[in-house]
Amino acid sequence: MKLLYIQASPNKEKSSSRQVANYLVSKLNVASSKILDLEAHPLPHINSMAISAFFTPPETHSPEQKVAIKLSDEKVDELLSSDIVVISTPMWNFGVPSVLKAWFDHISRAGKTFKYTSEGLKGLLEGKKVFVVVSSGSVFSEGPFASMDQLGPWIRTTFNFLGVSDLEIIRVEGTNTFEAAATAIAKAKARVDQLVLNQTLKEESHA
Repeated sequence: MKLLYIQASPNKEKSSSRQVANYLVSKLNVASSKILDLEAHPLPHINSMAISAFFTPPETHSPEQKVAIKLSDEKVDELLSSDIVVISTPMWNFGVPSVLKAWFDHISRAGKTFKYTSEGLKGLLEGKKVFVVVSSGSVFSEGPFASMDQLGPWIRTTFNFLGVSDLEIIRVEGTNTFEAAATAIAKAKARVDQLVLNQTLKEESHA
């Protein structure tokens, strides 16, 4: 099993999403892992040259198009070669940070991660397992702010479009509230333990 671990928070060791995601990665039984730190190595926004390359047959790419699409091809290959994807991200303004949105823009590629068919669009990432660790200052899984959560639904919709149906969101929430801050990380790690146990039992049942 190969794992791709994407880190979006700029807070490094102070990041609660990274702390819990690191814990998750340590619990998963994988042969190899690739870390993509979007704070250390942010991806550029998609420009017009890259878009033109996306919709031009590779064999007819101009030198400029080859340069423009090189990074996107690398990120797609990293994703396609992985069995498990772990994403750690904060919630910013109810959604994902722009560095993580840029990653999604680079890997959402017609003919590579989804395709057009006579029956409509079809995602090409079937069979992959995705874990998303999300930290937020307030509680968004329930209560008065639940309707403001745009991150969870957006990530589920995007991965579902790409063919991923096995996705778990682990929340480290309420980190800026008096009631939840003290236990936010511990609760998220307990959720990790349960998910990893369920994953192990699932794998053993198919062995």
